[in-house]
Amino acid sequence: MALTIFILQLAVYILAFPIYLLNFLGLWNRICKIWFPRFLERFTVTYNEQMASKKRELFSNLQEFVGSSGKLSLVEVGCGTGANFKYYPPGCRVTCIDPNPNFEKFLIKSVAENRHVQFERFVVAAGENMHQVADGSADAVVCTLVLCSVENQEQILQEVRRVLRPRKMSSDNQWSADEDKGQLSRLIRKSRDSPFVPIGIAGFMTVVSYGLYKLKYRRDQKMSIYLIHMRVAAQGFVVGAVTLGVLYSMYKDYIRPRFFNVSKK
Repeated sequence: MALTIFILQLAVYILAFPIYLLNFLGLWNRICKIWFPRFLERFTVTYNEQMASKKRELFSNLQEFVGSSGKLSLVEVGCGTGANFKYYPPGCRVTCIDPNPNFEKFLIKSVAENRHVQFERFVVAAGENMHQVADGSADAVVCTLVLCSVENQEQILQEVRRVLRPRKMSSDNQWSADEDKGQLSRLIRKSRDSPFVPIGIAGFMTVVSYGLYKLKYRRDQKMSIYLIHMRVAAQGFVVGAVTLGVLYSMYKDYIRPRFFNVSKK
């Protein structure tokens, strides 16, 4: 067994030796920066085909963040080859941020294929330090497949907050940080997102309260049997509410977006 492990380790070392050598010579990062955009360009085609409906749903409300200028000013962190351009609203002004300068020519190609997007500029910078972008200059910031690979997530989120224009959310489906301070506000928001949860809880409490109220009118029925009936009725209401909640979530997350996207095409 030990000999087998040694042989496997030796095979791995032999295969990885060219990478170690290139890294030692300081060439590996340069090669990656040159070839990674080419790989991502091919990968993006397949990825967009698989994620098209999700991306349409994700970016469907971007137009709601348009500022006083009348045009949406958007900053995309970790823009890559511009895979998200086709899902942005018409007239959107996009500033692209990426630490790899080799993405620029692929971005220009993507802009040519998506004439509805107004390309502002390409900034070579890491998301943790976007000092070239002014404070409060963006209506929205987009970063997809980025936060999992950055060095400091907290710092990049601070930069995102800095470049975003202050905005007060007021619609039914949006909320601001001020509205989320109290327990009651969080409960209301969660109840709005999952309405069948409070319905199930309210139904359970109603059945139990009614059963306890009627306890003295049970006549000759045994206490244990009466409590079993009451428990079954209460649990049945909760199970029914949970089942309806699951069906509602499936409709909201899968069925409705699919039919919406089909009709949109």
